[in-house]
Amino acid sequence: MRANRPKYGNSKVTYDGYTFDSKREGKVYLRLKEMQERGVISDLQIHPKWELQPKLTETYTKHLKTKDKVCERTVLLPITYEADFAFNHRGMYVVVDVKISKTLLPKEYQIKKKMMRYVHGITLTEIYALKDLAQFEIEEQG
Repeated sequence: MRANRPKYGNSKVTYDGYTFDSKREGKVYLRLKEMQERGVISDLQIHPKWELQPKLTETYTKHLKTKDKVCERTVLLPITYEADFAFNHRGMYVVVDVKISKTLLPKEYQIKKKMMRYVHGITLTEIYALKDLAQFEIEEQG
């Protein structure tokens, strides 16, 4: 029986006060931070969060001794998505999620990816290795 081991055998790391789910995600953070310092990207956000579906509440009447009180309770919690990183690159808003493999994408992630596109119009970019960040490093040669 495994005792609180991560699903993919990764280990959490901390850089600059931010905790990342894997060493790979931590290395991507360091590279993005360096790219921001060089001016390749701007407005780097760590673990930004979006609401994909608001919570569902209902009202009910609670009968007290002398009066009735209208109360509200949560029926369904909101559905949210937390990305690994988001930043601006040449006027485009980029949302990045660091993944271990194209074949190991959880079903929940695939559904939330579609909901992000539908609800917020944001296309998620998956990063599998540091070399995948090269697409943002291409600079115009003058």
